[in-house]
Amino acid sequence: QIPIPSVPVFQPSTPIPERLEAVQRYIRELQYNHTGTQFFEIKKSRPLTGLMDLAKEMTKEALPIKCLEAVILGIYLTNNMTTLDRFPISFKTHFSGNYFRHIVLGVNFGGRYGALGISRREELMYKAPVFRTLSELIFDFEEAYRRCWHTLKKVKLGHCVSHDPHSVEQIEWKHSILDLDKLTREDFRKELERHARDMRLKIGKGTGPSSPTKDRKKDVSSPQRGQASPHRRNSRGDRRPSGEKKPADSKAMPDLNGYQIRV
Repeated sequence: QIPIPSVPVFQPSTPIPERLEAVQRYIRELQYNHTGTQFFEIKKSRPLTGLMDLAKEMTKEALPIKCLEAVILGIYLTNNMTTLDRFPISFKTHFSGNYFRHIVLGVNFGGRYGALGISRREELMYKAPVFRTLSELIFDFEEAYRRCWHTLKKVKLGHCVSHDPHSVEQIEWKHSILDLDKLTREDFRKELERHARDMRLKIGKGTGPSSPTKDRKKDVSSPQRGQASPHRRNSRGDRRPSGEKKPADSKAMPDLNGYQIRV
């Protein structure tokens, strides 16, 4: 009988750093997926609520995971930590003529940066929230890659993720794309700190992790409906036979958005 890892449960008094350690311990216990088969299909364009449903399924199946699945799981397991900022960090590296990609979940608590994730390499996953700046955290990852004989080529930084598991927003995976071949060391550091400043300003304006897309809700959801396949639109029509009853767009949009929020 293979033991199934238990999802961590926290007391209200448990400090955030201890919670992060427990979340990382749980992710590590699921183990890295070396099989070559992707057990969970993750589409980055899905709304947050759909990705959180997938994360719940991961906890039930308790199958081995890869780095992107670990990021989604990390978001799901830290949703109730409202004082914690979470944002994706993607790396592109070069080694022996090939390019490799990796992603972790960056975290910021009390002005200190860290990361959650999973990797074949211990030094490319969990980072305790002890780094004073975002650049210190990224430089630590860069040094870890160097010890693995990888050369860091690009870093993609997303914005803070909402703590609302029912949010219909999409995760912003690559707000800043930094190409190290085109940046000096100092410019690279400045761009990292500029991104950190942008995240702080976004949160300070009330558009941060709690509900960052109230104003962008229509912008996010409309393209998804526009990109939907014809049979999906037809299936909606099948569920509502009175297809000839078409209200004006201005009246239909609030009702539809309200329905999405309830879902």
